[in-house]
Amino acid sequence: MTATGEDDTPLIHEFKNHLSVIIGFCDLLLRDLPEGDPKRADILEMRRAGQAAIALLPKLSERPR
Repeated sequence: MTATGEDDTPLIHEFKNHLSVIIGFCDLLLRDLPEGDPKRADILEMRRAGQAAIALLPKLSERPR
């Protein structure tokens, strides 16, 4: 629940959906880039950041109000 008494689960779900799209596009880019391409490191970092953000989402619903 938010401070206004609303359930924040839909908002968390929306963030997860957007992050999943970003991770999915990173996967597509990685699939098409050859090993050794310098862009891979940046894309892998974006993917890791997206995964880390998804891992934090459950904590948002656990936080005290």
